[in-house]
Amino acid sequence: MQSRNAFFIVLCVSFAAAIFAFYSGKVIPVSGNDGFGLPSFNEWISNPEMSLYVGLGICALQSFLLVYINRRFNLLRTVSPMFAGAFLVMQCGLPSVLGQVSDGSLLCLLVLLAIIPLFSVFQRPQRTRSIYLVFCIIAFGTLTDYSYLAYLVAFLIGCLQMQCLSFRGIFAILLGMITPIWILVGLGYINPADFKLPEFVSVFEALNGHELLRIIVYTAITLIIGCVLGAWNLIKIYSYNSRTRAYNGFWMVLSITTVALLFVDYFHWFIYIPMLNCCTAVQIGHFFAINQLKRGYFLVVCFILVYAGIYIWNFVV
Repeated sequence: MQSRNAFFIVLCVSFAAAIFAFYSGKVIPVSGNDGFGLPSFNEWISNPEMSLYVGLGICALQSFLLVYINRRFNLLRTVSPMFAGAFLVMQCGLPSVLGQVSDGSLLCLLVLLAIIPLFSVFQRPQRTRSIYLVFCIIAFGTLTDYSYLAYLVAFLIGCLQMQCLSFRGIFAILLGMITPIWILVGLGYINPADFKLPEFVSVFEALNGHELLRIIVYTAITLIIGCVLGAWNLIKIYSYNSRTRAYNGFWMVLSITTVALLFVDYFHWFIYIPMLNCCTAVQIGHFFAINQLKRGYFLVVCFILVYAGIYIWNFVV
């Protein structure tokens, strides 16, 4: 179950299930909120079928990035891609999450891309280009959706955890936040006169009662798994060296930020689900790497059955 072959089997089965749900009419389009300069990512692709396959491609890239981050930075102290497979299972549990492009899929992708340069600057404040790149990536997201503002704060805390801030680093942060606007205004894609406050679209208006109930149950289960395993793993993580503690501490910051946004910005709930899945998957990976359970396969099967049950629920009601 911890092999690469199992990961690719999960990848294929998850995508096949998402495609089947799409053509069965179980993927419900969800409107996005406008950002500060660009349209919501939901609106970039108007063709539903193309949105499906682009969404699957983004999800595959997210899972590969999780595997890459773990192997490059030894995040979980194991090379098993099982936690990336867990991410795919969670994504598949709700076809409306996996079966279309959304602000949430872009948010999760940009955060994972920004983590790579952030982790590379641990105790290396001279790497200001990497710090600049981190905030340039996240600042670009703010042009499509306001929720990235909270993750700018999370990455600023991450810089403190990486012990990489200096005067030049702070200047790199400010320049990185300005650059996306600077470039898009210069290319004529954004007119400063068109800047406006984002329009808020409630997820409760976009979904019917049954779909909303599924999302609430799905999110609650994922949240409980992530919180329980995160608390369980915390004691062991504190025994690691300073580098590994900093890396995992930043994942905790991301998790806390995402959970806080789920409760504070609950009208915008849908966008945070992929990021919540990502954070929970990391905690699942930690749990199995730390405990090395002899009958761990039983827990994995139970986990798969829970999300398979939520998936089947989409076809029952």
